Amino acid sequence: MLEYGIENGDKVEKYHIAILFNKGTKDAPNWIQLSKATENTINLNAETQEFDYIVDKNPTTLIKKYKPSMSNPLTMVKGSPDYEYFWPKFYKLPTGADAGGECLIVFMNEPTSVSGGGVKYDAWNCDVTFTLETLDPVNSQLTLTTQFNGTIIAGSVTVADGVPTFTPAE
Repeated sequence: MLEYGIENGDKVEKYHIAILFNKGTKDAPNWIQLSKATENTINLNAETQEFDYIVDKNPTTLIKKYKPSMSNPLTMVKGSPDYEYFWPKFYKLPTGADAGGECLIVFMNEPTSVSGGGVKYDAWNCDVTFTLETLDPVNSQLTLTTQFNGTIIAGSVTVADGVPTFTPAE
């Protein structure tokens, strides 16, 4: 995983939020970083409910839950780890469990120093479903939607020699 530092007063940039996918297993993760995508937007997709309480002039909105997703237009660069991960998925048209995966979102905009001189970052770990949307070879793009499934596990990531290690929050 590529790491980028940030200081107070710096603007959070696209490269401060790393999106990684596990091409290994849950027990032996092998993370690849989404790198050739042209968007890095996480849509929270809040599910809300309206209550029109009798004592209020205006209704109240409550958030029931979130269903995050990402749309990732991937520029297809043969040999790039993200292309090599997603091209077979597109080609095989996966359904059911075969369309699933594991995602790690690393928020490098919130670093914390740890003893020994290292850094840890806030992170989310979650199961996902990949919906392959479009193949546009004219523009060299494969677009996929990544739906976050179930419970997002909040925690932190440390990186040693480019390899991220996720630790769930206590």
